[in-house]
Amino acid sequence: MTPRLSRGAAAVLVAVLGLLVFLAVPGIAEGQPVAAGQAHQPPPRPPAPLARLELSDLSPRMVTASSAPALRVTGRVVNVSDHSISQLGIRLQRGDAVNSDAAVTRALRGEAETPVITRIQPVPGDLPPGRSSPFQFDVPLRGVPDSLQIPQPGVYPVVVNLDGKPDVGGPTRLASVRLLLPVLGLPPATPGAPPGPVWQPPPQPAPLTVLWPLTAAPQRLPTAPGEPVLIRSDRAGTDPVAAEIAPGGRLDGLLGALEQAVPPGSPLAAAVCVAVDPQLLETLDGMSRGYRVSDPRGITDGTGVQDARSWLDRLRAAVQGRCVLPLPYADADLVALSRAGLTDLEAQATSAGARLVSDLLGVQPLTSVVWPAGEVLDERTLTDLTALQTRAVLVDPRDLAPPPAAQADLVGLVGSSSSTPNPGTVISGNRDGAVGLLVDPLLTGALAGTTSPTGSSAAAMSLPAQDGIGALAYRAASGRGIVLVPPRRWQVRGTDATGLMNTARQLLDAGFVAARELPALAAARPATGTAAAWLTYPPQSSAEEIPSAVTAEVRRDRDVLRDLQGATVLDPAANLRPASLLDPLRLGLLRAVSTAWREAPARATQLAAEQSSQLDELRRSVRIIQPPGPYSLAASDSPLLITVSNELPVGVQVALNLSETAGLRAGAVGLQLVPARSTRQLVIPAKVSRAGQFSIDARLSTPGGTPLGEPSTLQLRSTAFGRVTVALTAGAGALLVLLVARRIVPKVRPLVRRGLRRR
Repeated sequence: MTPRLSRGAAAVLVAVLGLLVFLAVPGIAEGQPVAAGQAHQPPPRPPAPLARLELSDLSPRMVTASSAPALRVTGRVVNVSDHSISQLGIRLQRGDAVNSDAAVTRALRGEAETPVITRIQPVPGDLPPGRSSPFQFDVPLRGVPDSLQIPQPGVYPVVVNLDGKPDVGGPTRLASVRLLLPVLGLPPATPGAPPGPVWQPPPQPAPLTVLWPLTAAPQRLPTAPGEPVLIRSDRAGTDPVAAEIAPGGRLDGLLGALEQAVPPGSPLAAAVCVAVDPQLLETLDGMSRGYRVSDPRGITDGTGVQDARSWLDRLRAAVQGRCVLPLPYADADLVALSRAGLTDLEAQATSAGARLVSDLLGVQPLTSVVWPAGEVLDERTLTDLTALQTRAVLVDPRDLAPPPAAQADLVGLVGSSSSTPNPGTVISGNRDGAVGLLVDPLLTGALAGTTSPTGSSAAAMSLPAQDGIGALAYRAASGRGIVLVPPRRWQVRGTDATGLMNTARQLLDAGFVAARELPALAAARPATGTAAAWLTYPPQSSAEEIPSAVTAEVRRDRDVLRDLQGATVLDPAANLRPASLLDPLRLGLLRAVSTAWREAPARATQLAAEQSSQLDELRRSVRIIQPPGPYSLAASDSPLLITVSNELPVGVQVALNLSETAGLRAGAVGLQLVPARSTRQLVIPAKVSRAGQFSIDARLSTPGGTPLGEPSTLQLRSTAFGRVTVALTAGAGALLVLLVARRIVPKVRPLVRRGLRRR
């Protein structure tokens, strides 16, 4: 029989076992709760990538019956690890054709099954760390065992896989890129063989409207009137705007796609409306006359003068006779401005945008349509825009909902009851409301890469337009109306942009789509008695707005500019209108609230601070000139002489405020006009009641109270006696005489008496 443990030994054994459990179970030692029957496990970290797969071309982008019988894939493999990689190989996988919006979304997210696998195409040689290796190979579309085995037309999910063997470990999957491959028709499997089946277009072509964005984040820094444009560069030796418009740059490619695929007069041209940021046009116009670049090393001359001139000339030729939609100046965040009560800046952003597009491109812009950031808007901003004669707004149908019952008779929806209805929705809560033009979110997400789990997949870096090409072909086959809107500042190469436009043109030629003009779509009113719709504003969009601290600073600067507008006047000698001086500052405020900074709030804060600094410098240009020494007042009623300097090119009305000082009473001088780039001596009537030193604070301001310059402390010296001072002095002297007499007379009186007695 086993002897029993003593109570002390049992207690020690229990303590030891408890300590072992405490140390063995993760999470207990850190004081974290552990679920019953399961120890806490931290989430696994994804392994660091060993290689990157970059696709540079896919031919054809959309397969037709006249295409080559094989799909050509071109790109390069980049070793991003610290290990050499050998046995590199690439193969393709294919899934079934998508047949619903949900299936397209799963394919875009990389969740579609891809059971068809081709043989591995080797990439020659080993790949050392940091090196890259190009590749190009062809994969037959059908007819042979190692082909993609595409049986019929449709839109297919395809995955390009990269395999290899690092010098540590065994063969493994290194990287992959998923994409959509549209197939309108199957080419012959072998030379001389008949072509395969062809995708039949819908009974009625799908109406297609394309909004083509030519925008860029504001890079212009504040400058004084008459100075050349100054461009910000965060990296030494770079010229960011010039890089975008130079041959091979992003904006060069987007404009080139417009010129090549849809020149004016082509069948697809009527469907395309060019969305332009007026701030970009203004910046390029200034750059074409010479500009400077400010980078961390200093300020240098810009290198893109000729490219700016050439790009603008090309754009003017490309938009002649075409729809042009002006964005708000600097693509200002209209919702943030509306929420901050800056409706005047909303109006200036839209009006200045239309004016600049008209002046710089020589076209009549489409001003009745607004394209809000993210295709979302709130009711307050919509009310502001409706007051500015907006008649149509591009919106995401996912952000529409039935209106309140009390106002259901005031709004209406036109279109099908499917998840993506045809465009045409009254979305305002008033009878004069704007029409909502419903953007296709499936296409927008495919082009932006936002349907991937991270929103930044490998496909977003490789052939970024390919998913949009596949989604467009899928949508065109449905016969429903399409409003195709790429991302606002689409990061895409010229070949990808041209590929998307060529796909739209091919679909039009094949009878899948028909061109529909944006102005005609915006002018059409929904039928009465249809379903209702109401704007909703997603919380995520609210969180992405320009921060309220930035709009608050913009509001303060706006108030100062409004006050300065009333204080400045045209000076005949300088011949500069005050608006020419102040309007650029107002537009600078809009650059600080650009939607480009929705994901970069620190840049919005920085720009707002720079604009405030420039405004402070303007206010300091009107100041009191400090005298070299104290003022001397020779008489009791000598006036004060204060000199005011105005370095601005316009006249300024100023008010002078003097602090109260004992012994000095200064009179009022009223408003004084100081001419442009000159000085004026102000004569202030004053009364001095005592002699000595005085200290008085002088401040300049506009008639509305905005401070000008810096407060100035003036030193005064008075050597004059005023009437009061003389009277006081005489009275004091008389009193002194009386006091002296009072003391002397009693002493003198006995002496006088003695003298009289002796006589």
